[in-house]
Amino acid sequence: MSLAKADLTDCDREPIHIPGTIQPFGVLFVLAEPSLTITQVSENVGEHLPFGVEQVLGRPLSTMLDAASVAEVKEALDEERWLDMNPLRVGAHGKQFDGIVHRHEGAAMLELEPNPGPPTAMHHPFRAALLRIQRAVTSAELADVVVQQMRRVTGFERVMFYRFHEDGHGSVDGEAKEPALEPYLGLHYPASDIPVQARELYRRNWLRLIFDASAKPARVVPTLRVDTGGPLDLSFSVLRSVSPIHLQYLANMGVRASMSISLIVRDRLWGLISCLNHTGPWRVSQETRMACEFLGRLTSLQIAALEDRDQLAGRASRRATEEELTRVMREAAPDDQGLESLLSRPKELMGLVGADGVALVSGGEVTVAGRTPPPALIQEIATWVEEKGGSRPYATASLGALFPRAQEASDVASGLLTFALPGALQRRLLWFRPELIQTVSWGGDPNKPFAADSRDRLSPRHSFALWQEDVRLRSHPWTASNLEAADELQRRAIEVDIARRLLGEQRAVRARDELLAVVSHDLRGPLSAVLLQADAMLRLTGTGDKAAAVLHGNAGRIRRSAAHMKALTDDLLDLASIEANRFALRLRPVESRELVEDALLAASPLAEAKRLTLVVELIDVPRLEADPDRIFRVLSNLLGNAIKFTPEGGTVTIRTERRGDDLSIAVADTGPGIAADQLLHVFDRYWKVQSTSQAGAGLGLYIASGIVEAHGGKIWAEPAAEGARFIFILPLAR
Repeated sequence: MSLAKADLTDCDREPIHIPGTIQPFGVLFVLAEPSLTITQVSENVGEHLPFGVEQVLGRPLSTMLDAASVAEVKEALDEERWLDMNPLRVGAHGKQFDGIVHRHEGAAMLELEPNPGPPTAMHHPFRAALLRIQRAVTSAELADVVVQQMRRVTGFERVMFYRFHEDGHGSVDGEAKEPALEPYLGLHYPASDIPVQARELYRRNWLRLIFDASAKPARVVPTLRVDTGGPLDLSFSVLRSVSPIHLQYLANMGVRASMSISLIVRDRLWGLISCLNHTGPWRVSQETRMACEFLGRLTSLQIAALEDRDQLAGRASRRATEEELTRVMREAAPDDQGLESLLSRPKELMGLVGADGVALVSGGEVTVAGRTPPPALIQEIATWVEEKGGSRPYATASLGALFPRAQEASDVASGLLTFALPGALQRRLLWFRPELIQTVSWGGDPNKPFAADSRDRLSPRHSFALWQEDVRLRSHPWTASNLEAADELQRRAIEVDIARRLLGEQRAVRARDELLAVVSHDLRGPLSAVLLQADAMLRLTGTGDKAAAVLHGNAGRIRRSAAHMKALTDDLLDLASIEANRFALRLRPVESRELVEDALLAASPLAEAKRLTLVVELIDVPRLEADPDRIFRVLSNLLGNAIKFTPEGGTVTIRTERRGDDLSIAVADTGPGIAADQLLHVFDRYWKVQSTSQAGAGLGLYIASGIVEAHGGKIWAEPAAEGARFIFILPLAR
């Protein structure tokens, strides 16, 4: 039967946390709190206690256990101390049990395992292993110590140190076993051997025991919870039964019992200590299991410590290179876009991450050093990464599998490590590693992880015979230290880039300020003289012959142009002051009515020329603490814009009213209004209405916003029933 008809995601979807059954070497009680009434029980209760299922359900726990044991269970649940109290020494009808208590999703559970023996001595079974584990300087040494000591204490026939790789598959990095057993050391196993949801349960539970893979599981009665009507979640149950697919997998491997201790590093499932028994069931007491969990936690800490040590060593070894590359970037030519100078040190740049080639894509140009793909392909790879991951460091050891176009250059670019600098201009650094052809020994064909029966149901593979594969299109993997080095170089490059941009902007600001100083000193005087002369000409040519009329018109045009130039000069000076945070105000108490009336008086001639109606609604006119000249300018700008964009016969309205401790001043018109997508930009520098051809520098509203904010107020625009409405608020005089 073809695998194509079978759904390979069945294993990943199997609800292994709600099996509805338990392993029969113990008994499970589900308790209603606070009465501790038994609401569910495993059907094998009669094999451990002198009661049938019907005699147990609905009865208080006190009828099952000794009074002291019930008190301990209640204490563990009430104080949520089961993690440090388990296992409890439970007495029930003359028998001794290990009691394991926990609560999950509102269901309190008590699991009992027979334990007829006396409490063990305080001597820790792994005491001899602790110093050896701490002395291990490589992961191989650590793996060897752990598997040898775990087998010594638990008695399992085989113990493996199993590590997960980046792509999810696993490998056996350490093994201790009975001499007659076939070795698994060095074998790799596909990711599908341990499905996603099983890995998550391993991450949440440090230890998992399968006492007898051939034992018939015991049902939980009733099947559904009494309080919710849903299935009982046994994620944290010690007795939780085993997936039928996994049981078949163990049978195919010739395994009768197993125990797995999780290796969790920084909340990530790093690997497993996998214990197997091939010849028969194997029981490990709860106290020994707790010692095994302790060893797993200690081993996880040691793995993290070894990784941290390697990372610290990597940081120390590359520090001089990082400083040299940073110096090169800082001393680069002014036209350097941020990364170009790094290519002048190709040996250091490639050595930083152990690459054989490096390339820079900047502004459409490609610069390379070492062994790299052709420039055109590098540009394609850079574009692909840009779309995939943005500017953050990104690494893959199998570029050709993710980006098939790169397979043609696998001999130089099977591995990729890259980052980019932020900004509109593409500036991306790419390191390359060549293909590293490896022979990987698998425990069975990884391309056939499942078989399908005649009804297209999946079952685990039957063959675990050695299967070797030549792995191509892969490079030597990038390490966490390599990624950290790329991240650090990106951080330094961004800092240098920002410093360069800031220096450039500071130079531009200084140049602008110098220009504006020239404008202020050298232009304002002549412009004032032109205005005075134009006014004089207007007075002298007010009446007379045709020639005088022509002179009068020319004088008027001269005056308007000079006035416009003076206003633009004032705007530029104010713009520079606002952006340099040097905007000066001459604050004094001022009557708001006078401010509004003065602005209306200045705007009236323009409104009359277009036959507009000025509506004045002075509801409140309190005193303000303001710079009257600056506020007059704001009002003049808003009224002038409203008059400019309102068609003949329209209306412009100005309204004042108090809003708490502020005065609100609104100017509304009946013009074409402002599109909703432009409202957020009206106060941007050099903004102009997109639908108009009206002249203007686009600075008026930007400067008005700066003036209002300098007063501690706010200004905004909003659509009106017709036209537009501008509102600003100013604090009242204290």
